[in-house]
Amino acid sequence: MSLPVDLAEYARTKGKGNTSSYIADLIERDRKRDALLAMFARHGYTGDKQVTDDGAATMAARLRDKKRQAAAHREHKAA
Repeated sequence: MSLPVDLAEYARTKGKGNTSSYIADLIERDRKRDALLAMFARHGYTGDKQVTDDGAATMAARLRDKKRQAAAHREHKAA
């Protein structure tokens, strides 16, 4: 598979001659984004990828609850 000429030239320019590294960085960034969105989904965020203040507050509250539950579980196990 090959890139169209205009995209290959763009990648070559952006990568300062190291096209493969530039493309690998883009793929890695995309993979991290997908992992983050999957983590959000596991914690109940099912929005349209638009983060709002209310959504962030809800997520923060859920994460605090999860931390409290984990701490209580560890304390119970230790007792």
